[in-house]
Amino acid sequence: MSGALSLRPSYYMALKRLTLELAGVNLGKDHTFLIETRLSALARKEGFENLGDMIHELFSRGQTRLAIHVVSALLERANRFFDDRKGFELLGDQLLPALHRRYRGKKIKILSYGCSSGQEVYSTAFLVDRMAHVFPEMEIEITGVDYPSWALEQAKSGRFTHFEVQRGLPIRHLIEYFDRDGEDWVVKKTIRDCVNFTDHNLLSNTDHLGTYQIVMFRGRMRQFSPPAIVRVLRSLSSMVSPHGYLLLGTNEGIGKVNYGFNSVPVAPGCFLKLSDKVRPSEVEDEMDLANPYEKMLLQEKVVKKSLKEITSGARKEPVEAPKQKGKPAA
Repeated sequence: MSGALSLRPSYYMALKRLTLELAGVNLGKDHTFLIETRLSALARKEGFENLGDMIHELFSRGQTRLAIHVVSALLERANRFFDDRKGFELLGDQLLPALHRRYRGKKIKILSYGCSSGQEVYSTAFLVDRMAHVFPEMEIEITGVDYPSWALEQAKSGRFTHFEVQRGLPIRHLIEYFDRDGEDWVVKKTIRDCVNFTDHNLLSNTDHLGTYQIVMFRGRMRQFSPPAIVRVLRSLSSMVSPHGYLLLGTNEGIGKVNYGFNSVPVAPGCFLKLSDKVRPSEVEDEMDLANPYEKMLLQEKVVKKSLKEITSGARKEPVEAPKQKGKPAA
């Protein structure tokens, strides 16, 4: 990264650790660049004069809400409409026809787990709308969930910049499904009314989210630490109904444990759910990995505990430490 860094070196490591502990995501080697770019924008939105002021507020006062927004901003990813197009072709050519035969006349529910700014959800809605004449009696409900963030608020609004709609969106879809509003493009209300968005910590209990015939978790596996992957896959398994589908990225798999899915994929990255529950013997070798994250929820006591522990380490770094008024410098 070019240019001077605006934070103490120890704060970059503290933010990296906070993201790993609360979300199970390792920011990687380029975390300083990610922190500077993502959190500088968040600092402006939150009303701080600069990034340093926001991070000082975070670690000095341990604000739960701010910690959640900081971690969520670091987890946001660049999205495209119809990203990993083979997955959408599979959805339209095989999965929806198969579910139509099984659930004829009944509601089919699709979940985008980790939906970020909503491109995957709206791409799915566009596909479903274009297939309505093929399955006129099929009702489909689409839901997107992710950590609370500005990206999720953007998804709820359905508002995208001109640059964003140029990433993967066919021009005919732009004309048919969007309205121009100033410099931005807004998804038409008829489509927005067909989708739902809700905030949810991807590592927390998913019982309240219900079950779905298709759960999409595409292209995110590489972000998570091994223990977090175990927890996420167990949660995904519990949300996919029998004979439903888990749709990962075309280059992703479920590993050695099948989590109740057929170990032979329907297509690259797509797994058919066979049973309601995962047998304990299937995960006993991985339970120790999952335990550290069993209660890693974005609740106030957890966030404050993590902030307290991380702050004590971050403050050991003396570089640019602020001087207290009325006391001589050491």
